[in-house]
Amino acid sequence: MRIFLLIIIMITLLMGQDSLQKVSVQLDWKYQFEFAGFIAAKEKGFYRDAGLDVELREYRDGIDIGADVLGGKATYGVYNSSIMVEGGRVKPIVLMGMYFQHSPLIFVARKGIKTPADMVGKTIMGTTYELKYSSLALLLNHFNISPKNTKFVDHTFNIQQFIEGKVDVMSAFRSNQLYELDRTGIEYEIIDPAQYGFMMSAVNLFTSPSEAIKHTDRTQQFIDATNRGWKYALDHPNEMINILLHKYAAQKSRNALKYEVQVTKQLMMTDFYPIGEVNSELTVRTFKQLIQTGVLKEGQKLGRYMFKDIAANSHEKIKFSDTEKNYLLGKKKIMMCVDPEWYPLEAIRGGKHIGIAADVMEIFEKKLGLPIELVPTISWSQSLLYAQQRKCDILSLASSAPARLKYINFTSTYLSIPYVMVTMNEKPFTEDMASLRKEKIGIVKGYSTVGMVKAHYPRLHIVEVKSINEGLSKVESGELYGYVDNLIVVSSYIQKEYTGILKVSSRLEEKDDLSVGVRNDEPLLYGVFEKMVKNLDAAVMQSIYNRWVSTVEEVSWIDYGIVWKFLLIILIFGSAFTWRYIVLKRYNKSLLELSITDKLTGLYNRQKTDIILMNEQKKVSRYTDHHCALMMIDVDNFKAINDTAGHQAGDRVLYYLANIMKTNLRNTDILGRWGGEEFIAILPHTTSDEAMVVAENLRCKVEEFSFGLGHSVTISIGVGEFMKDESVHECVGRVDTALYMAKERGRNKVCQV
Repeated sequence: MRIFLLIIIMITLLMGQDSLQKVSVQLDWKYQFEFAGFIAAKEKGFYRDAGLDVELREYRDGIDIGADVLGGKATYGVYNSSIMVEGGRVKPIVLMGMYFQHSPLIFVARKGIKTPADMVGKTIMGTTYELKYSSLALLLNHFNISPKNTKFVDHTFNIQQFIEGKVDVMSAFRSNQLYELDRTGIEYEIIDPAQYGFMMSAVNLFTSPSEAIKHTDRTQQFIDATNRGWKYALDHPNEMINILLHKYAAQKSRNALKYEVQVTKQLMMTDFYPIGEVNSELTVRTFKQLIQTGVLKEGQKLGRYMFKDIAANSHEKIKFSDTEKNYLLGKKKIMMCVDPEWYPLEAIRGGKHIGIAADVMEIFEKKLGLPIELVPTISWSQSLLYAQQRKCDILSLASSAPARLKYINFTSTYLSIPYVMVTMNEKPFTEDMASLRKEKIGIVKGYSTVGMVKAHYPRLHIVEVKSINEGLSKVESGELYGYVDNLIVVSSYIQKEYTGILKVSSRLEEKDDLSVGVRNDEPLLYGVFEKMVKNLDAAVMQSIYNRWVSTVEEVSWIDYGIVWKFLLIILIFGSAFTWRYIVLKRYNKSLLELSITDKLTGLYNRQKTDIILMNEQKKVSRYTDHHCALMMIDVDNFKAINDTAGHQAGDRVLYYLANIMKTNLRNTDILGRWGGEEFIAILPHTTSDEAMVVAENLRCKVEEFSFGLGHSVTISIGVGEFMKDESVHECVGRVDTALYMAKERGRNKVCQV
């Protein structure tokens, strides 16, 4: 009987094991506490509870983690950056979790090499990845340190080369090599990219789009179990050290692992970030820095890189069939042509797609989970030609016409706008264009409007022009009687350039019904876009429409006399505190002060700024009468300054700008270097409207300052205010959006959210 029961139990256990889904995780280094969360989830049964049989794979030389995950050899992977780059392009990984909010990667230098500039001409040891794609690479690029002026050697992963003086500088991890160096008693300097505004994350968990889309629930279960494992590991470090030493043969001593535990807790910042939270703002800034340094090619997009967006989309109304999902996974990206001059419906500015259609395409891109990439063109005619030649898969905004149906299918309409005719102000209003005889009317070549007007108003003389600018200019000069286009576009151009000269003098009965044009040789792609168009939320479309169509008149409403008096009063009352602050700063040379200060500007660094933001957010949520405004400040065209005047000149600009901000903000305001040429100002006890006054004054001060470059330097500023129960990331994201709006509106602007 006992034997029979034993057999039943064994069979049950085996059947339970078979029911688990097998997945694998490719780690990016050897077993150590850096991966304690994954090991705890496996050893304590958290993965098994989630229905998963997980294989943890230790790193071996020659493994390409990205290729293995994207190729299906591994289900998930761990990587030292939240962005993977290959050949100047972003690899289409899906980010699931971010466990080290700050990268442990630093440079360790011989005594006396204190700044990046001191590294020029020295021997630097590092891996190919670190010297090309990491925060170390961004630092080297910023200070123009390259093989032309410095010797680089491959990393031996051994500190002996450094100890023996064979290398002057080596890449290192705070959690590993520093412990070994401290034991030897060797003196060294630390050069941390974060101190210079270049920050990345580490221990980033990622997967392929295929896994994220096809197995959304399984991926979420893996994330939840891993986060549970990390919490256990942080709460039971000694137990995890024993497991690492006895079961995983970790190649480190017990004391070294204990040291790693302390560094790990610092880098995870669990008092500020929930375990595993993906800091999207940090990833976007890393992406921008990679673009600016040329590591990534222009025009690259992150796409829908966060798993939480894909998971959220899986619960939306829109459902793609398995055939459509497989098609999209094979497609990789969608090439898009647009009208480069049809503002505010759409246009190309600075190589970017902007306007109503651009916002709609951004929504579609998130739903698809793969990038929609702009194919630059110089005219609508060229866009149509590219569509015929299959250089682009879609036209973002187009109306159906018989000639186009030979190569394009059109989705349902998502914008319908009346056609109007524009004439000189002195021309009479026309109720019916059919009453006109042989008048010259301009229409952009290639627009479907040409055929429509010819069919409905055969007595008119249609003149095809290259662009709306050319058409309106010819109306102004008298070469054309009128110009026909849709109401939104012509109203925008008249208001900006032809106020008091041109007017809308006639409204046609016909409307411009605009859709997505999809190449007709890929019916699955058409089906995908038709579903997305039909599921566009009316409220979202209205908000997009309002954003681009409504016009805000810019007027000078600031009384600078009042501002100066206000600042003078603040300076007088704060002088005693300022004097005390200067005295303390002069004598306070503690390591704590150094650890929270940006070396170049003397402002708070990113880590300290994060802590202050968290404290202010708590105050706003706790006290109903507490206000705190934020200003996100970015130097306009900073890359051009570095490229033309050199990086030292760029650094001087940042130094002077920091001093201007210190001078023109209150002593109670907090200034921090957010990253690269971006700064953040935290204004406690200040509303968003009050901060707008301060921001406008600061913008003027910077524009008036002589930076010694032979031309003015300007800044763009985004302004916002903490809302009750809003997270730091949500607030910073909103203010960053305001900064983006300021950039879009021509730079040297202040925008508010």
